[in-house]
Amino acid sequence: MKKGIAIMLAGLSLTMAPAAAAEPVKLTGDVSVTYERDTADGEPDNTGWISTFALKGEADLGADWVLYARLGGQKVSKPGFGDFNADYYGDDKKAVVSLDQFGFMRKGGKFTYKLGRQDATVGTSGLLYSRPDSNIGKKAFVDGLSVAGKAGVTEITVLMAREDNPSEDPKNKVYAIRAGYSPVANLTWGLTLGRYLAGADGSTNHWAVDGTYTFGKSSLTGEYAKSNTTADNNAYALILNYDFDGKTAASITNFRVENNAGMGGQSDFGQDLRGVHYGVTHTLRNNLALEVVYKKEKAISDGAKNTAFETTLSYSF
Repeated sequence: MKKGIAIMLAGLSLTMAPAAAAEPVKLTGDVSVTYERDTADGEPDNTGWISTFALKGEADLGADWVLYARLGGQKVSKPGFGDFNADYYGDDKKAVVSLDQFGFMRKGGKFTYKLGRQDATVGTSGLLYSRPDSNIGKKAFVDGLSVAGKAGVTEITVLMAREDNPSEDPKNKVYAIRAGYSPVANLTWGLTLGRYLAGADGSTNHWAVDGTYTFGKSSLTGEYAKSNTTADNNAYALILNYDFDGKTAASITNFRVENNAGMGGQSDFGQDLRGVHYGVTHTLRNNLALEVVYKKEKAISDGAKNTAFETTLSYSF
């Protein structure tokens, strides 16, 4: 599998750039195993295992351009635990493998440009929109252009993309720009503006403000978002992180996301939810890490409660 993606990237790089500019393909990746236990009001407890791998390749095309691709795969012990799109693969699917990200990057200069199929996040905490890199398989990401860099003292990120949805779903579009500024070394604040185009279902405008304050081994990040819909249009996330010794860190996240606050209902915290997430990460070795997460959530509309406990062992290479 690793050899296959390397051959593919090398072959494409040779056809798209002079031979002298081509460099060996750089391969990185990670594999992980997760145990998850979920509870929800009125439903039996649900437990399962999730095994995931992601193999990423980059081929140098010269002139600061890189061809990238990712092969992602996941197997779950029972349906419903996967990070792949069940609307596309089917509710009973338990394993997928796919070339799920690919495109071009330009890494030179003050800005990085990424054009192609990729993960996407809007808002510092993913409060407005998220199709994260932890997703796996087809119909789980976006196609478009993202830009990240710094102009003078201002950090700028831009996203212009179309969702890669199943064929029966609309190809909704996501546009966003964030500008961030650090008035002092331990304080950063930012403003995000976004627009979600949803075809016949209508479009929405969004904005968010965020700030991060670092003190000692701790950092506190807050983000507040709002849409132009007439009701249920507010969201916030407050995240406290503490780094014990460079190897072990803990976090507490308090959040609330109303139904119409996120872009297309795709906030990283879901929708119509409020709750608290607790997390601990520990580096066992340079490339081996353990993460434990506990989520306690409640529906805003009817108060229905749910919890999730996740333990993940991951190895990167």
